[in-house]
Amino acid sequence: MRSSSSFLAPAALAFALAAALPASAQAAQAELTIDVATHTVPGMPGLGALGRLSGAMGGASPSYGMARHPGMPGRYMDVALHNRAAPGQPARQAVPKGLQLGNSIDLLPPGDAPAASNDSAPPDALGQAGDGKFRIHYYWGCGDQVRAGQPAEYAVTIRNGKMVTTGRAMLPRQVPQAGVEPGPRHALWPNPSARKAVGGKASLVGTHAVTGEALPASMQFELGRDHDFLPELKLRSEGDAAKGPSLRWDGVDGARAYFIHGTAMDGETIVMWSSSEDGYAGHELMDFLPEQLVTQWTGKRTLMNADARSCRIPPGVFTGSGGSGAPMLQIIAHGNERSITQSGWSVRVRSKSTAMLMPGGGAGASPGEVAKPAAKEAAKGLLRGLIGR
Repeated sequence: MRSSSSFLAPAALAFALAAALPASAQAAQAELTIDVATHTVPGMPGLGALGRLSGAMGGASPSYGMARHPGMPGRYMDVALHNRAAPGQPARQAVPKGLQLGNSIDLLPPGDAPAASNDSAPPDALGQAGDGKFRIHYYWGCGDQVRAGQPAEYAVTIRNGKMVTTGRAMLPRQVPQAGVEPGPRHALWPNPSARKAVGGKASLVGTHAVTGEALPASMQFELGRDHDFLPELKLRSEGDAAKGPSLRWDGVDGARAYFIHGTAMDGETIVMWSSSEDGYAGHELMDFLPEQLVTQWTGKRTLMNADARSCRIPPGVFTGSGGSGAPMLQIIAHGNERSITQSGWSVRVRSKSTAMLMPGGGAGASPGEVAKPAAKEAAKGLLRGLIGR
């Protein structure tokens, strides 16, 4: 049985985060949340018109939620308005010319159809993996050798799409809910009427103003370069998995911290690794994080600091018994968070830049090779299920 403290800690942290906000922000009549993300996939640069569809595969329109977990390369923006005086009513946001979306965007309620999102695994992810027993090997930390006590090992049995874990499974980091769970009380962008996605050179810099039923007339704000889209995160892998590859990246202006996660699958063994220096950290750190947690976890070396430019995966992590060679790697640069609070309204802007390096997806790989379905994609879906995403 889990101790009571394991339940109290996340609640206490969430309370502390809420208490840190001014009282006017907690009770604002209108709350606007803007999440922006930049995503790259080495070997899949741009992809022309497809790459500009804001991560939408197969010609689908951009939709709210894609900024949290982008798929295709590009820039993404999610805007959510909660107007307590007129919940779920349409609104209009005037935007700067640099955003390249015209003079304004329409914020609309989600309607009857749920917003599409890359936030969760496909419904049949466990079914794709098939029934059977899978071993999990988990490593962490950058360096020239595997640390004592690693890997952590446990097993997962899947039967008829249901999962049973045996052994000491690693628990995800507790991240307070800091994002918007859109519902009928919100007005969103993108939405089904949005005909244009965010372009690769889009910028938030400039004046924004939100108007609509029962909204404060003063809801206008300025955004500067410190709270714009982050630059692309250019991740490179040097050396082979057998000798412990060195991961290197160019610094991202505006980044406050970095984190890397790797996944590989060989038969019935799933191998995971992260750059965290203080134990398990998984895919939950690839999302937007509260600014307080970024500061706290950078101090504890869960996240790498803003000066980090390299990390070596210890030799043997992705080779040998249970290893599968080159892993799928994900890296995130956590950006700044901007909070603006005025009488009757508040705005929060969050930014991140991410990159995914697929096995064999170096600079010379074609988009088809990088995007080709493989067993590792089934492993990715399985892992998302393991961590409850």
